[in-house]
Amino acid sequence: MRIVVYGQEPCKGIREELEAADIPYIFRDIGKNKVARQHVMDVQGNLFFPLVEIEANNGNSVAVGDYRETKEALDILKFIVQEC
Repeated sequence: MRIVVYGQEPCKGIREELEAADIPYIFRDIGKNKVARQHVMDVQGNLFFPLVEIEANNGNSVAVGDYRETKEALDILKFIVQEC
């Protein structure tokens, strides 16, 4: 299981929040990666970003949301990361 952030550089806000909460993540730049860009479009129907997801080892994922929603869920994300 991993936390994945879809966004464009610099996309610092949510990345800084995750780092401050000691939550490891993978960053996928939708400006450079067409597959990542299409994924955001498929999930959200638009290119609002960042999009943060919890991605399981089997390839399934669930969207946490944008900056505000992810910031509100930081404690839950920390718990999930610690348990895996």
